[in-house]
Amino acid sequence: MGALANVDSSILRMPLDHGFKIEDKSLEEGIRLISRIEGLPLKVVGGKLLPLACFNYSEKKYYFVTNSFKSDIKMNARGILTSFPMGVARFDNQFAHGYLNGTMRLMRLFKEGNIVVPLKYYYVIEKDIPRMLMGSGTQICVWEEPYELKPTEIPGLLSFIRNTSLPFSKSFLQLGFEAFELSYEANHRGLSFLSLMIGLEALLNTGFGELKYRVSRNISVLLGKTGENSESIFGEVKRLYDKRSKLVHTGKLDTIDEKDISRSRYYLRESIKEISRMRKRKNEIGDLLNSCGFGKRPWKK
Repeated sequence: MGALANVDSSILRMPLDHGFKIEDKSLEEGIRLISRIEGLPLKVVGGKLLPLACFNYSEKKYYFVTNSFKSDIKMNARGILTSFPMGVARFDNQFAHGYLNGTMRLMRLFKEGNIVVPLKYYYVIEKDIPRMLMGSGTQICVWEEPYELKPTEIPGLLSFIRNTSLPFSKSFLQLGFEAFELSYEANHRGLSFLSLMIGLEALLNTGFGELKYRVSRNISVLLGKTGENSESIFGEVKRLYDKRSKLVHTGKLDTIDEKDISRSRYYLRESIKEISRMRKRKNEIGDLLNSCGFGKRPWKK
């Protein structure tokens, strides 16, 4: 069982493979279940869950992703494992980490929203009593707007997951993606912003010359749907780059706000997806973007 962070009831629409399913529980149900699994008082569990962004206050719900499978479990009379359950380890590696974690990472790349599983448990039920086999969790998860999954988005999301493999085969693209993920994990406004700008540079600094101009222009050509749209992107990315330079040179965070992080993350997310679809080497992408004017994207035709 894994507790999901930064989600709402729309996550219940997400179909999962390999026996995984998503379910909701009330405040009392969620805390009581984890209390039974961990053998901890209810107040202790409530305090543990509070910094993990797992509770949706507006809906008054927890959302859990669950699965069940058979494995040889050997315990002594006191309920202590006598040997490590290798079936659990295999499941964790192949399905929990390989499939579920990969799916959540691609969902976050597909659209905005810090969907993550900050807490998970493996447990066995004996005589209606859950006994924890092993658990893991992060110390903190940043509270953000819930990951909202509209019905019309599901076909596109499923297609994206089906056609995207992690890690990316091209090293520069994988580096950009890792910088994108780091922006969620840093829990520091300045470091999140810098990781996003580094990610954009990894993808779009395709030659020599003035860095701010080159990266700003390449993003504008890559993502701009019209000449006017490209001009707007060009100006915004240059402003973001000015803020990056000021932050690096002064160490002051006063010019960086959540909107700057949101816009930088949007540009990095969309650039990763667009470059991934192009299936070209970095130097080929640089040559192509350099040859195109604003609003001209021949690879989209």
